Amino acid sequence: MSREDAKPDATSEPRSLLVIAFDSPLKSREAFIAFQRLAIDQVLGIHDAVFIEKNAAGETSVTETVDPQPIASATSGGLWGALLGTLIAGPVGTLVGAAASAGLGALAAKLIDIGIPDATVKELEEVTPAGSSALALLVSGVKEDALERELTRFSGAKLVRSDLTPFTVQRLRNALAGELPDDEA
Repeated sequence: MSREDAKPDATSEPRSLLVIAFDSPLKSREAFIAFQRLAIDQVLGIHDAVFIEKNAAGETSVTETVDPQPIASATSGGLWGALLGTLIAGPVGTLVGAAASAGLGALAAKLIDIGIPDATVKELEEVTPAGSSALALLVSGVKEDALERELTRFSGAKLVRSDLTPFTVQRLRNALAGELPDDEA
């Protein structure tokens, strides 16, 4: 069986939320790199990732990897609109096309939420303690044994939210606590 055959099917697999809290932003970035490697190894599929960082003063920074950003969408839409407007109506069409499509692009980016819901991100912002960070992942096709082994590297982190099965959640919490199952110890 080839690597492509074993790849989790993003369209048919149910997606699960996994939120892990760390005591520093660097550790959440390191964990994301580990999750990317797990995705390459086909241990799971990653559909979205959100970094939530709160400094000691309580100021929050959120970085989303999938949701379109209004400025980028407006820029892209404006360029395409200008090109199309120029082709159809000349110089006047350039301005009209750019303005209309830039506005539509920015609006679409605000309305479309294709990853972790914005309400969930807002909730996580509020519960993340000052001086810490959280990594929220939308995953599918999770191979629990391999994920559990990988999470033992991040001892001290905490699984704060997940909609995986209760049995899997407990296994992952044990792994983050540095506890391996009896057959692997």
